[in-house]
Amino acid sequence: MADYDENDQQMDCALDLMRRLPPQNVEENLITLLEVLPELTEDLLSAIDQPLKIRQDAQAGKEYLVCDYNRDGDSYRSPWSNEYDPPLADGNVPSDRLRKLEMAANEAFDTYKELYYEGGVSS
Repeated sequence: MADYDENDQQMDCALDLMRRLPPQNVEENLITLLEVLPELTEDLLSAIDQPLKIRQDAQAGKEYLVCDYNRDGDSYRSPWSNEYDPPLADGNVPSDRLRKLEMAANEAFDTYKELYYEGGVSS
């Protein structure tokens, strides 16, 4: 029971500290916290929002967002070409039926983004 209370207290302190630190340094601060409190890695990563990252799909020539939903190990699957960056031979890919649906949804979101926001990144 004492370990549970101590972990809760450490988590509360870590989150309180992150709220007080400059938001533009969230990635660096989070890395430092993870080094100090490795036992809270999963909890901290799920509780602290990080800025989205963007990659360029070399094959399709379009940008896409990288996140947990398109990650497999250290690689990210582009929704435009269905390829992993860096290349991953055995990465998870959607079935043919789901891939067709994904392509149609990407086209719809891309059109919406251009019409209503006059640019940006969608994936």
